Amino acid sequence: MVLTLSSFSWWQVEGWLLEREKKGIKVFTRKGKWGKLRDSKAEMALTSTNVEQVVRFITDFDNYPNWMPRCRSAKVLARLSDNEFIGYTVVKCPWPLADRDCVVRVRIDRNPATGVVVITETSEPRYINHKSDVVRIEQMYATWRIVPTGAGATVTNEYSSNPGGGIPDWMTNTQSVEQPYEMFTTIQNAIPHSSSGSSK
Repeated sequence: MVLTLSSFSWWQVEGWLLEREKKGIKVFTRKGKWGKLRDSKAEMALTSTNVEQVVRFITDFDNYPNWMPRCRSAKVLARLSDNEFIGYTVVKCPWPLADRDCVVRVRIDRNPATGVVVITETSEPRYINHKSDVVRIEQMYATWRIVPTGAGATVTNEYSSNPGGGIPDWMTNTQSVEQPYEMFTTIQNAIPHSSSGSSK
């Protein structure tokens, strides 16, 4: 009986619903931490690569416009240490919505015993002044967890945000699945010899 209650409590806390499983990528969603946008989680396994290669790719902000879905521009505003920096991105939104921008504090934590790397991204909306032509994302939190495996690495991303402004329900619900899937597909294709898994 205790086991049943414990399992149910875990389900209530996590609450992840599998929305898509295709080409070795799984995308889950759950009720959003802020606003209407559902939180997302995506995961996949990569082969013939290593953790540091994945970390370098994910933290290369200057390269974001080349692979991050709908990223109009991106740059590093300040290097705080070898493992922490402030990044800035502008994201394109479909007409008639205004584009969004986001300032994030990025921290890289490495566990030398396990080889696991966790990257956290936390919004810093007041780090720079607001701009008149975009809407500032005030609330955003994301994590990347890269775990070494015998064949390569597993990658998991969790994302929560409140994009601000008036966004239709259909758009927020669609983006919670489409954006992480598109992002992981691009990473899968960009990092050499990644595993595409099942084609279902």
